[in-house]
Amino acid sequence: MRKTLFLATLILAFGFWVNLHADIVKVGTKTIVNDSYSFKAEFVEKPKIGETILRVTLWDKDGKQITDLDIIGSYDMASMAGQHSMASKIVSTSKSGFYLFPIRLVMRGKWEVTLIFKTKAANDAPATELYIATIPVSI
Repeated sequence: MRKTLFLATLILAFGFWVNLHADIVKVGTKTIVNDSYSFKAEFVEKPKIGETILRVTLWDKDGKQITDLDIIGSYDMASMAGQHSMASKIVSTSKSGFYLFPIRLVMRGKWEVTLIFKTKAANDAPATELYIATIPVSI
């Protein structure tokens, strides 16, 4: 029982910490990650109860569409933190160069999608966190 309570508290605290350090990003708006990257997140279809896909386009500083970073995605219902959360996972890329993140919304309300942009680990260099975005979603 104590172990379960500790883990639940840890998960909630981590979610709270991430949201304190994340920038709120509007869907469909181009956002600057740093001097080298920018991105735009948009839904393939209007979000509704069930599965929806968040498509992320990433560009380098020259405006070329790329998939050079790892994006870690998670989501949760804002008013019920931890109750409907999805564990963080690496967002997959498509053959056409988009990052595609499936999101399963189980009820109406306000949701938050969190995207963490990281460099890819290479050789002995660990991945570096570059940016955290929180995207509000209402259904």
